[in-house]
Amino acid sequence: MNLSELLSKGLVEKFQPDPKDIKNEIDIAKNDLSSANKMIAIDEWGWAHNAAYNAMLQAGRALMFSKGYRPKSAEHHLAVVSFVQAVFPTKFEPIVLQAFSKARLRRNESMYDRAGSISETQGRNLVEKAGTFVNKTVEILKI
Repeated sequence: MNLSELLSKGLVEKFQPDPKDIKNEIDIAKNDLSSANKMIAIDEWGWAHNAAYNAMLQAGRALMFSKGYRPKSAEHHLAVVSFVQAVFPTKFEPIVLQAFSKARLRRNESMYDRAGSISETQGRNLVEKAGTFVNKTVEILKI
């Protein structure tokens, strides 16, 4: 989906962000990434995965805010992932954007459908990709 489609489908809307909100989203992302690493250290793969995904989600929100957009619909998570893919496709390695998209689906499954569905490999891989995503976002936003 491109930005025009996101707008026409009502997934995102324009707004005037407060620069403090962008910094706050980054702070949350960094905290979530730290939590994800702590969960890895105690073999909690599902929680590590979910915290890593949330770090990516918050960093994605910061990217949206930086461009003057925010999620509008009940499909908030889809809006953030789709916006980052549409507006920042060359800023991130494709494998990192794919991991973000897959993590959204896996998080939903692990939280609501199947407990224990996240493997060690999936948890570790997403924590690594989330670190890359958050660090690159900080670099893009110069925060």
